[in-house]
Amino acid sequence: MADLVVSGGTLVTPGVGLVRAGVAMEGGKITAVAREEDLPNARERVDARGMHVFPGFFDPHIHLGAILGFDEETYTETRAALAGGITTVGCFLRRLEGSYADVLPAWASGIEKQASTDVVFHLQIFTKEQREEIPRYAREFGVTSFKVYMAGIPKVVPAVDDGFILETMRRVAALGERAILSVHCENQPMLLAAHEAVVAAKGEHGTLADWTDTRPNYAEEEGVVRASFMAGLTGVRLYIVHLSTAEAVGRLREIRARNRRITVETTSMYLTVNKFDPAGFLAKMVPPVRGPEDQDALWQGVRDDVIDTFGTDNTSRNLATKKPDAGWLKSMSGYPALATHVPLLLHEGYHRRGIALQAIAEKGCRNPAMAYGVYPQKGTIAVGSDADLTVVDLERERVVDPATLHSFSDFNVHQGRALKGWPVVTIKGGVVAVRENEILMPPGRCRVLRRTL
Repeated sequence: MADLVVSGGTLVTPGVGLVRAGVAMEGGKITAVAREEDLPNARERVDARGMHVFPGFFDPHIHLGAILGFDEETYTETRAALAGGITTVGCFLRRLEGSYADVLPAWASGIEKQASTDVVFHLQIFTKEQREEIPRYAREFGVTSFKVYMAGIPKVVPAVDDGFILETMRRVAALGERAILSVHCENQPMLLAAHEAVVAAKGEHGTLADWTDTRPNYAEEEGVVRASFMAGLTGVRLYIVHLSTAEAVGRLREIRARNRRITVETTSMYLTVNKFDPAGFLAKMVPPVRGPEDQDALWQGVRDDVIDTFGTDNTSRNLATKKPDAGWLKSMSGYPALATHVPLLLHEGYHRRGIALQAIAEKGCRNPAMAYGVYPQKGTIAVGSDADLTVVDLERERVVDPATLHSFSDFNVHQGRALKGWPVVTIKGGVVAVRENEILMPPGRCRVLRRTL
C-alpha cells in the first residue's frame, strides 16, 4: 500500500508533456506513475481533478539572513517558498573573508532544524583562501556550485577582478562536469561612471527609472560577453544569474550557438516588473528592473531557450529596512519573492504570454536541478525521484496580500494585484505539506543536498 496517491489530475512532466495520470508515493519517493485504474491503494489520497501536477518547483537563487539572521530567515522564507509551490531552493552563502569550512556545518544544521524545503548551497568566492579551498568544499561538504561578482553592491558585496575570476573558473573546471560557477555579470567601472552621472543630473529627486539608469543595460551586456569569453578559455560550466536586459539576451543568442555549456537564469520579477511599475521603490533591486522592451526580450528568450531557468534572487526585507520613502538613493535593494514566484510564472507566462506549461516546468523545475547536480532526484515526476509535487489550479485567482504569504516581510511588490494560477497543494517528501495555503508540515524534515563529483 502506498503512503499517498495523487489522482485525477494532469501531470506536467518536463521532457514528456501533459499526461492524464496519477502518482503513488512511499517512503518519500515516487513509486508509480500510472493510469488511474493501475494506481495502488493508499493511506491518503489527493484529488487533483481539474488541476495540473508539476514537479516541486526549484528556485535556484535565493539569499537568507540579511535582516533576521540565517536560522530565523530559513524558517520564515522556506515556509513562504513551500506555500508557494517551491520544494527546493538554491541558497547563496556569503563570507567576505576566512574559510567556509568552519561555518558550513552550522549552516547545514540550521537548515535541518528550520527549513521547510530542501536546500542546495552555493558558495560565493571573494578571497584566494576560499578559492584554494574549492576542492575541499566539494569533497568534504558536497558543495559543487560557486559564485563570483564582476560588479559589487556598495557596502554589501565587493567585486573581484578578471584575473581572480579567470583563476576561479580554472579551479571549478578542474573539478569536472558536475561543478559549475555562477557569475554576476556587470561591468563595474561602467556602473560607477553611470551612477556618478545620473546622480549629478538628478540629485535627491530620482525615480525608480533613474535607479535603472545608474546600472545601464550595456554594463550587463559587456559582462555577459566577458564571462562567456573566459568560460570558453577555461572550459568551465558557466551559470549566468539574474539576466535582465534585451541586449544580453541578444548576445547570448549568438554565444550559446557556439557554447552550450552556459546556463542562463532570469527571475520571475524581471519578467513581470519594469522600471515604471507603480510599486516604485519597493521594486528597487540590483541589478535593477528594466524597461518593458527588456521584459519582452526576456520572454522571447524563454521561448527560444536562450533562457534556461527561473529564479527569484529573493532577498527578503521588511518596510523598516527597505525604507521606500527614503528616496531613490537611500531606499534599500531587495524584496521577498518566493511565495509569488510560481503564480507570477503562471499569470504572466502561461495566461498572458502563452508560454507552454511544459516550458514552465522545464525552466522552473528540471533545468535548475540539472544545472546544480540533483536531477533526477529533483525536477521531474518519475519512479525513484523524490516525492515532491506542486498541484496547481490554473484558474484560481487570488489577490496578493503580504499577510498571507508566510514571509517575515510586511510588503510584496505585487501587493493588491490579482494573479491567476496558484498552487493549492504542495507535497514534500511524500507528505501533504501545504493545502490551500495552510502549512501542515513542521520544519525538521528537510536537508541540505550534498552533491558528488
